[in-house]
Amino acid sequence: MGFLEIALQCIGRGWHVHPLAPATKRPITPHGKNDATNSEEQVRAWWTKTPDANVSISCGPSELCVLDCDHGLNSEAEFIAWRERNGLPATYTVRTGRRDSFGIQMYYAGPIPDVGGWKLDGCSGQIKSLGGYVCAAGCIHPDSGETYQVLVDAPLAPTPEVVCQLESEKPKTGKAGQPITENRNITLTSIGGKWRNDGMTRECLELALLQHNADYCVPPLEDEEVRRIAANVSRYDIPEPAGEVTFGKTETAKDWRKHYHTFEEMENAPPAAFLIEGFLEQDAITALAAPVGQRKSLIALNVAHALCTGESLFDFFKVTERPTRVLYLCPEMGIRSFTARLRDIKLMGHVGKTLFCRTMSAEGTLELAALTAEEVSGAVVIIDTAVRYLKGDENSSEHMRAFAEDIFRIMREGAVSVLLLHHSAKGTKETPELTLENAMRGSGELGAFVASCWATRLQDPTSPYKSPSYLANVKQRDFESKPFEVTSGPDCRLHIVDEPGDHVKLSSKAVGAPGNADGKQAEALQMIRDNPDLSQAKLSNKLKERGIERSPAWVGKKRLEMKYEDMQAGGKMGKTGHHQEESATPP
Repeated sequence: MGFLEIALQCIGRGWHVHPLAPATKRPITPHGKNDATNSEEQVRAWWTKTPDANVSISCGPSELCVLDCDHGLNSEAEFIAWRERNGLPATYTVRTGRRDSFGIQMYYAGPIPDVGGWKLDGCSGQIKSLGGYVCAAGCIHPDSGETYQVLVDAPLAPTPEVVCQLESEKPKTGKAGQPITENRNITLTSIGGKWRNDGMTRECLELALLQHNADYCVPPLEDEEVRRIAANVSRYDIPEPAGEVTFGKTETAKDWRKHYHTFEEMENAPPAAFLIEGFLEQDAITALAAPVGQRKSLIALNVAHALCTGESLFDFFKVTERPTRVLYLCPEMGIRSFTARLRDIKLMGHVGKTLFCRTMSAEGTLELAALTAEEVSGAVVIIDTAVRYLKGDENSSEHMRAFAEDIFRIMREGAVSVLLLHHSAKGTKETPELTLENAMRGSGELGAFVASCWATRLQDPTSPYKSPSYLANVKQRDFESKPFEVTSGPDCRLHIVDEPGDHVKLSSKAVGAPGNADGKQAEALQMIRDNPDLSQAKLSNKLKERGIERSPAWVGKKRLEMKYEDMQAGGKMGKTGHHQEESATPP
């Protein structure tokens, strides 16, 4: 039986389903179990796209309570005896693909709150209901490769009282409902260590950590990673209780060791994880810095394209994990110009689904503090540019620290990564080497709190459409990377020229002499192309801010010349001033 047929049978029973990656328990839709449906049209679309996807049943909307028994049974006979001994009514039952024991899942009608780590008469497992999902019969178990099989094909019985009365063996720790958004591996290791010290067995520890991961980690870790943490923590013996002798004051002395990481936390510290391998780190803040007119926004749009589509960034850097959504905040560009770029790069189909954009054309001002936990949870947030969300002076370390706290709050509330675009200081186009100091203008606080920083330059600023872009990582905290070049295509897509390596150098053309008139002319022309919606007077003032004296009349004349040159070249200028045949406008 094919997986599509399995899914159709499930919705025929009134159950809501969603696809899992083939032979795994990992959802592949943006919102996981929350995307579950019983729409035949949607189900056919999902399994036509991924025909080998495992079928997951979302228990809450299906009004199911599934008693999942992982351990304690070794055969069907033992299961029947245990079921009858504990007054559990016969109901539709599936044998799971687990083969280290006789795992079963009993489906009952009537949802209840999920229960993690229950025990009953020598058996243990979990209850999957209002907040959980289970693999349907016919799915492939990720560990054993065996299939889930229907064991009892009976009508659903109402959820019995004995199941409703089961209580979780999970210890109560921390504030209820508090999400774990940063250092999830370290936090679960710390929690597991405390539970182990409290006397929890390895079996219960694994179940409890799996449930805690599902309840509180945003986004949850893979089940196998949680099992690895449980196994590492369980290597340590349960300590014997020790009595305490106190002389003098009876107040409990504070243990200064709590100020520091435990050995278990340090030993199990996870390696760097990536959303885009070797380019965009997970659970980290990444900067992209350059002077004006050096394709920062185009590079950021290519990052958004890779995250939304799963296609490799620049045809080279593999997307290893896709976020729930991408939030692109761009108050430096109007909706008309920004939309033109989205159409060129073919991202319009993702707008309002996995891509949410805000430009200067939106009403009011959106402060970073206004972003909600629901909004940023599981998202990559792209801020284009940082200075537009900085309150105060970018040269002030105090104001920059306040900005940093806004970014840290976004991470704490569930964002899986933040990409900050930032300008370089004036005059840095003339520097022969890219460093963190010359890549990012303003207070050094910004460079200090980012995990990595990509600096970029056009190899030939006098030919902005055809010039390759040079990218180098000028801050490599957690991973090593080499410089590389990318070229721009007519569809706004950037493509790597050669494999990254020390052989890729910053071109001498990218470095102009201070005060070089040709450099200022090229920068002025680029700003005209980048800002088709600004009036001639506003553009003239914008150029003066960068030390380039040009009159409004000169701006208007150059606009006409550019349009004529594009028409002569056989191109076609759109309403936003983008050249449609040669290449997308570099930001």
